[in-house]
Amino acid sequence: MTKTYANHKGLKSALSTPPNDGHEETKDATATGLYLRVYSTGLGVFVHRYKINSVRRVFILPLPELAKASKESELSSVLAQARAIHAQQRTQIKAGTDPAIERDLKAQELVTMPTVAEFAETYIKRYAQPKKKTWAEDKRQLDRDVLPAIGSVKLDKVKRSQLISLLDRKQDSGAMVARNRLISLLAKLFAYALERGHIEQNPVNGIKRTKETSKDRVLTNDEIRVLWTATDETSNTSPSVRLALRLILVTAQRSSEICQMHESQINGHWWHIPETKNGLEQYVYLSDLALSLLEEAKPYSRNGLLLPSTLAEVMESQILSKAMSRIKWPESSLSRPTPHDLRRTCITGISCLGFGRLVQDKVANHIDSSVGGIYDRNEYAKEKQQAMEAWARKLNEILHGQGNSNSNILAFHQA
Repeated sequence: MTKTYANHKGLKSALSTPPNDGHEETKDATATGLYLRVYSTGLGVFVHRYKINSVRRVFILPLPELAKASKESELSSVLAQARAIHAQQRTQIKAGTDPAIERDLKAQELVTMPTVAEFAETYIKRYAQPKKKTWAEDKRQLDRDVLPAIGSVKLDKVKRSQLISLLDRKQDSGAMVARNRLISLLAKLFAYALERGHIEQNPVNGIKRTKETSKDRVLTNDEIRVLWTATDETSNTSPSVRLALRLILVTAQRSSEICQMHESQINGHWWHIPETKNGLEQYVYLSDLALSLLEEAKPYSRNGLLLPSTLAEVMESQILSKAMSRIKWPESSLSRPTPHDLRRTCITGISCLGFGRLVQDKVANHIDSSVGGIYDRNEYAKEKQQAMEAWARKLNEILHGQGNSNSNILAFHQA
């Protein structure tokens, strides 16, 4: 015979005689399908047994657990709440809605709505790392600019005003280009959150970028000499950093690719980069000047990396920017040059030495999207060799006074 209860006294009786193992259920005398389940531990919970779409369900009501020691007032209060929830669920069932499914959907929403910091990890792992060569830069920007401010905010609670505050901070510091890069990163981050169903709209949409001016900064001959002196073996700069800066100027390759140079990629006068920032492989001709720098780097190489960090890992390219900012540039310098300006100086230099735009693009590994560029797969090895050797001779002239010391092939207006 099924046990029943009608009030708090019936609950008290059921809780006083728990089963030896498992659980037993006592039926509510007035509410169909409502039961008090008492476990062998002496604890009791309310459950609702119902049938919907020919499927039997058991729903444990989200109420405090009861025990033999529970006061009568507590038993009465929890019983009233249980019957109220039961009545709501019976109405849902009659309308064709399964209370268990509704509960699971709400629970799933709470569980799967990550904070910005939690989703940033997903973005880096599942989107940035597989698809972007510069994923480490994304992570650096998030760690430095975004997560300290809004990392603890739930993804769907981020307000546009919060993002504007982040961007205003960049703008107030004068970092207009960095502001635009941060907008791009945030747009990708929230677009990926939208794609994964975490949010319904991208809060970055409609935020306008500031106008950027084209950079044309190249180093003068005096600045080249200052750089070379500041990166000699007597400087306080680490060997990897000072040699990396010199190699950017000598080879015109990107900072990130210089930092990842591996001894297995060097074959005689050629450096083969299997994959670069733009996805293309690159063959870089190494002049005698470049090879002498690599020879100088050999004692400091670790794990095959020619220019490792102090932890024997790939050096972060941001370190090069910091090193450049510490150099005491001539008073005539209108602005502090950056590592990318070293790359631009090399390309400008070979241009002034008479090498055309095609050779410049091949040296810099720029993508030629013209029809001719698409069909022309010539690597221009001979032309690249000639350009790099000519640039090395010009650098020697600038640094050591060989040839016409008064010539200044880099006599451009500074940005």
